[in-house]
Amino acid sequence: MKKRLNLSIAYRKYPTKGFFGSKFSSNFSANLNNGLPATISTISFYSDQTGQLEAVVEANALTAIKTAASAAVATELLSRTDSSCLAIIGSGVQAFDQVLAICAIRDIGEVSVYDLDPARAEKFIGFLKEVDGFSVESKVAPSAEAAVSEADIVCTCTTSRKPVFKGSALRPGTHVNAIGSYTPEMQEIDFDTVTRASCIFTEHVDGLWAAAGDILQPFDKGLIEKGKVKGLVGDLLSGSVSGRESQDEITLYESVGSAVLDLALAVEAFRSVSNATRSNI
Repeated sequence: MKKRLNLSIAYRKYPTKGFFGSKFSSNFSANLNNGLPATISTISFYSDQTGQLEAVVEANALTAIKTAASAAVATELLSRTDSSCLAIIGSGVQAFDQVLAICAIRDIGEVSVYDLDPARAEKFIGFLKEVDGFSVESKVAPSAEAAVSEADIVCTCTTSRKPVFKGSALRPGTHVNAIGSYTPEMQEIDFDTVTRASCIFTEHVDGLWAAAGDILQPFDKGLIEKGKVKGLVGDLLSGSVSGRESQDEITLYESVGSAVLDLALAVEAFRSVSNATRSNI
C-alpha cells in the first residue's frame, strides 16, 4: 500500500520559527465505492510571526502513522506480553498502519481481518504481503466475532455508527484499541465491551468526554462512571497510574485523536522536505 505525502510549500528564509495551525477532516462513506478513503483530512499551518500560510498537508497518511503509533504505545503498556493473535476490524489506511505498528511491539503470529466487503479484506492482506519483511500469517475472518474470539489484541478501524462486534465474543485478557469513534453518534464497540473492560485509557481525556460515542453512550445510560477512564497513555508511561493488573483483565484504549500531535508531525514533515529542498538549491 503506497502512500504519498503531498506538500504545498512556500520557501522561507527563516525555517526555525514556530507555527500554529488546524486540522480539517471530512467523512463520506460512499467514497469507498469510488476508490477513495471514507475520511479525508488536511492540515494547514501558519507562521506564528507573520500569520502567513506555510503549508497545506494531505494528512491521511500522517494521521494513520500518528494513530497507529499511539495505539502501539497503548498496546505495549496494556496488552499481555504473550499476545500473539491480532484481529483487525476494517481494512482502510488506519488498519494497515495498526497492523505494522502492533507487529513491531508484540510477537504477532497471526492477523485476522474482517471487513463488511470480503474483497476489500483480501486486497488488504495482499498489501500486507507486499511489505518488506512482513511475514505474519494473515487471513480473512468470516465474521467480526470469529476474528475477535481468537484474538489477544483487537483493533477497530472503522467509521461505524453501530458496534462492529459483540463484546461477549472477547476472551478474558484481551486488549482492545478502539480507533474510529470520534463523534457522540459513532459507536464501534458495544456496551458489553466497555463494561467488561477493567480500565480505559486515551490520549486526550477532555476530547474523549466531548466526542467519543463509544464511551459517552454507555455513560449516558448509567452503565459506567467517569472514573472508569483512568487517564492518559502518558500517565501509564510516567507510572502515575497503573494499567493491567492481571492476565484475565480486558483493557481498552479509546483513541479520539489529538490535533496537537497531528500538527507536530506535519511540521516535522514540512521541515524535512524544506531542508531537502534547500540542500538542492
